[in-house]
Amino acid sequence: MAKTTAAKSAKAPAKKSAAKAAPTKTAAPKAEAKKSACKCAAKTAAPKKVAVEFVADCPLATTVSVAGSFNNWTVDVDMLKKDKKTGMWVAKLNLVPGDYEYKFVCDGKNWDAGDNKIKHV
Repeated sequence: MAKTTAAKSAKAPAKKSAAKAAPTKTAAPKAEAKKSACKCAAKTAAPKKVAVEFVADCPLATTVSVAGSFNNWTVDVDMLKKDKKTGMWVAKLNLVPGDYEYKFVCDGKNWDAGDNKIKHV
């Protein structure tokens, strides 16, 4: 019996050291993958937004908003303010460059007639 016990104990440490070495080898590629992902993220910056002005001529309206593809056609998000000197309704929004469809909405229910307007930013 002493021979079997000695043989088993001699093999056991070899298995443990092999098991300990394996995680070290697999950990290195993961660290490299994280480093390369960070480098790619740093190189690709989000597009800069540009200030865009929307102007509407709605002299009888009490409120005016702009709804479009940039705000999921939501009526009450981007409100315009009335310029007391000119009587025009104005809003400045920051948008990523691209083409956007939009319409003005007066008093929360009266949409511009006709086709959508297009704003190229």
